[in-house]
Amino acid sequence: MKKYEKVLLAVFGSCAVLAISFLLYSWLELEKGLGELDDETMVLPLWGTFLSLFGVLAVLVSWRLRKRAEAGEKPISKLYKASFILSFVPFVWLVIYSFYGMADGFTFMSSTTYGGEAFYEYFVWYGVIIFGALIPVFPFLVFWQILYIIKRIQYRKLMRARS
Repeated sequence: MKKYEKVLLAVFGSCAVLAISFLLYSWLELEKGLGELDDETMVLPLWGTFLSLFGVLAVLVSWRLRKRAEAGEKPISKLYKASFILSFVPFVWLVIYSFYGMADGFTFMSSTTYGGEAFYEYFVWYGVIIFGALIPVFPFLVFWQILYIIKRIQYRKLMRARS
């Protein structure tokens, strides 16, 4: 690992630890629940956690891909391809669950909706709010998918240039 990567990893890691510790302190000691996430004191730690974890992930992926290239291996292995395919499973699950919500209905604050509106509300609540912001599953999956596609295109161009 190069020196700048170690520095970036230390900076992003320390920011992540500080942001997560402040969130835990707010939730446990100050007794702020999930309903108070729009509070001014919670916005900065939430975004700090999100961005610092992305920074750590970007540095580690970059280091791993460079290490594979220096070893003379393909930048995209079968494990990467399998993880790329499996990264679509939560999206498929969200769409199936949203279709289920069309028939079953979406209840929020004592009002129930059905059909397209229920599909939209399930998709927004579970996809964007819960797995997009509170538990950042989808942003990490999208990051991985974009990175995989970029590396795949670069590898194919390199193979065409060699032949």
